[in-house]
Amino acid sequence: MPFGLTNAPATFQCLMNDILGPFLRKFVLVFLDDILIYSPTLELHLSHIQQVLLKLREHHISLKASKCSFAQEKLEYLGHIISAEGVATDATKTQAMLQWPTPQSVTELRFVKNYGILAHPLTQLLKKKMFQWSPTAQQAFDHLKQAMSTTPVLALPNFSQPFTVERCL
Repeated sequence: MPFGLTNAPATFQCLMNDILGPFLRKFVLVFLDDILIYSPTLELHLSHIQQVLLKLREHHISLKASKCSFAQEKLEYLGHIISAEGVATDATKTQAMLQWPTPQSVTELRFVKNYGILAHPLTQLLKKKMFQWSPTAQQAFDHLKQAMSTTPVLALPNFSQPFTVERCL
């Protein structure tokens, strides 16, 4: 990824989307400088890899070999396990989330800010000199951990069906 640019990650993402556009969601996913190539068979996968590499070469984009892995049957990516069986949540990440310790200060609580209704009792504790852990706060914290670690939250959307992404305040 080129650094020194204003808004470099977004600029690079747009570049990758433009260059690899013909392959996106057919056999390629791109997230910033990560390119995932997926295929139903090894033979087809090798063809897909070749197509992507040729397209990158055509646009004078090089890869760092030490950051690449090819023809993997299973890989961990952004808290998920991707394999021939599909995409699943990484159980170790989910377990780590469920084991978050109870916050002891405002600083430790900031990660839940803006989680809307679910975290409302917790966001109230962010007000100046209002941090007082209570049974209501503990219940909200436990509920939030459970909600964030269940499959519907962590699952990828079905790209073959329409869906809407909404911002909750």
